Amino acid sequence: MRFMAGLVLGVLAAGRAAAFEPGSLGDAYRDTGYVQGCTDGGELPGCTIIAGGSQFVVPADGPTPPEVMAKLRAAPKLSWIEFRGDLLNIFDSYGELALGAFDAAPEADPYNDLVTAAQGDWVSTDDPKAKVVVDGLIWRDVYDGEDVAQSVISFGDTCAEGASGGRLLELFEVGSAEPASLCFSVVGIDAGRMELVYLPRGNALVFERP
Repeated sequence: MRFMAGLVLGVLAAGRAAAFEPGSLGDAYRDTGYVQGCTDGGELPGCTIIAGGSQFVVPADGPTPPEVMAKLRAAPKLSWIEFRGDLLNIFDSYGELALGAFDAAPEADPYNDLVTAAQGDWVSTDDPKAKVVVDGLIWRDVYDGEDVAQSVISFGDTCAEGASGGRLLELFEVGSAEPASLCFSVVGIDAGRMELVYLPRGNALVFERP
C-alpha cells in the first residue's frame, strides 16, 4: 500500500468546492480510484474507496459532510472517481479518510477491462480445491472452502518490487505481519479464463470459472 503517493496541498479542480479546507483535518490527499462499496455494519461502518492498492475507509460517523457521504453511498460499486480528502489515520490495512469532494474521473481507467473481467469466482486448473473470489478490488484466496488470505488488487504497468512493462496485477496482502505484495504479469482475463505469470519466477497461474 502506498498512501504517500497521493498527498497534495491543492483541491480537485476549479468549480468543485471543498467541503472543508484541504489539510485542516489531516494530511491532504488526492487520487483516482474505485468505489468498493458501503456498509452499515462491521467494526467500521462507512464506505471504501480503493486506489493503487490502498484502501481508504470513509467512516459513517466521521467529519465527511453529509451531502458528500450521501453521494458516495449512492455511487454504483466500481465507479471510477477522482477524490479529495484529508487522511485522518493510517492503519496496517487501510487509511481513514475524511472525504471532501469527488466526481467521475476525467479520464477512463486503462485497466477497467481487466477489473471488470476479473469479477467473480475462479478455480485453479492445477488444484480444484484452490479458488479465488474477486469482489471489486478485493481478492480472496480460498482453499477447500476455507478463506486463506485476502489482498487488495492493483492493476498497472509497474509493481512495488520493481517489475515493469506490460499489464501487471499486484496483490497487497491484508493483515500480514509485514507489508507484502505479489506481482503478476497478466497474460489474459476474459469471461471464462484468467491467466497470470508470477514475477520474477515465471510460474503460470491459470484459473477458470467453476
